[in-house]
Amino acid sequence: MSRVTKNMKPMTSNLKTSLKLSVVFAGILLTGCASYQKDHFTVGSTPKDYRTQHPIVVAQSEVSEDLIVAQSLNRMSFRHENTATSFYSKFKQSGANTLRVILPAGSHNEAAARRVGQDVIAHMKKLGLQENQVAVSRYHASNHGDAATVRLSYDAITANVSSKCGQWNEDLRDTSENQNYENFGCSTQNNLAEMIVNPADLLGPRGQSEIDAGRRDNVINDWRASGTGGLPSLL
Repeated sequence: MSRVTKNMKPMTSNLKTSLKLSVVFAGILLTGCASYQKDHFTVGSTPKDYRTQHPIVVAQSEVSEDLIVAQSLNRMSFRHENTATSFYSKFKQSGANTLRVILPAGSHNEAAARRVGQDVIAHMKKLGLQENQVAVSRYHASNHGDAATVRLSYDAITANVSSKCGQWNEDLRDTSENQNYENFGCSTQNNLAEMIVNPADLLGPRGQSEIDAGRRDNVINDWRASGTGGLPSLL
């Protein structure tokens, strides 16, 4: 009996020690979990969304197009004509009041640029540009040699992304918080801003347009005549 009692004492001591160590380890684990949850909540409280990191800003800015003019050119080229047509179309859609034609002064191609500028203005007037919508000015271009350009410009409401793309200042493998990296969505936002025809659409919806009564009557009459039989199959 005494032999059994002696053997039980070391076992009881070891069991108490194991229980103490288990309590200590459990406390450490609980503390670590609490710290992780706290840090996770602090970081996750501010979402890294590409729409907030790279917002599209609607503001008034200059829209411009440069026409390269060779020194030996006597009149505007076919390429100049296409560029002027496209630029005037954008000017008309923007609703801007003044289209500026800025000519170089003091450059080797000054005379050629003046002739091209006159042709461009005459061409856009044929497209509908009014005399009071044109403003001709000059800029000092003696240091430009024979590479001075004719600039067409106007002020309009445009959509742009203010942030700069290509910022790779963080490790993409560090995704413990499962959040987007800094450069995520930047190029997509820039492409979207460039494709929007009317930036005012980002500020609010357009008003409802008038109903095309003729088109509505045709659709209703077709429906009454053929019902669903006149509709194309979806399969």
